[in-house]
Amino acid sequence: MQARLFGISGLLPVELSRAQDGTDQYVRRVWDQWWRERDEFSDCILPRALWHLHGSRPANHPQRRVALASRWSLDDDLASELEQWCARDVPDSALAASLLEALQVEPDDFWSWHCTFRSPRLKKSQPLLGATRVTDLAVNVVLPWLWIRAVEGKNAAMQHDLEHRYFAWPPAEDNAVLRLARQRLLGGASRRALPGAAAQQGLIQIVRDFCDHSNAICDHCKLPELVRDWTAQPGHGHS
Repeated sequence: MQARLFGISGLLPVELSRAQDGTDQYVRRVWDQWWRERDEFSDCILPRALWHLHGSRPANHPQRRVALASRWSLDDDLASELEQWCARDVPDSALAASLLEALQVEPDDFWSWHCTFRSPRLKKSQPLLGATRVTDLAVNVVLPWLWIRAVEGKNAAMQHDLEHRYFAWPPAEDNAVLRLARQRLLGGASRRALPGAAAQQGLIQIVRDFCDHSNAICDHCKLPELVRDWTAQPGHGHS
């Protein structure tokens, strides 16, 4: 499964480096699997040019994420485990840790010790999924997926519980988009101004909807007008 996903993603190295025996042995095994299926999936393969990897953190590298996805794809119980997590009574303070436990996978012989195909072997093995990434998965994938299932199943109680978890979820790591948003929209407020992951997601959405379509001095940005119109409505005063 790793060979198939790496081949389709376009992230599989074209050549062996011949610099690190352990790495080259793993890459060769993946290629030995992939070349047999490459023609079958030729219409699905992503061009390498689509990937922009400059500046990405080694631990968050897409190659490592694909390795994690390959483990999930073989877990027939993953959906039911997430449903069980959803049904459990989990304190707000334990939300991230409990989801991390549900999504964690067994150690990988190669990827628990490497961040990329070309990175040196780590001194200590690292799990494929960490607490920081769990928050990103929770607010962008897991909670929305479970919420829409609750909506379609007309389970109002579960829907309400998932909404509570979403707004109670602790904040994710700070990033360049959030720093830009706080500078432009919140007068340079510190990261503590955003109490949880939901507030971060809302601010990121504003950046995508407005800041990404304006220049550095916010020319012709429609957000101020929308905010003025909203605050002028009954029940939305400045208090």
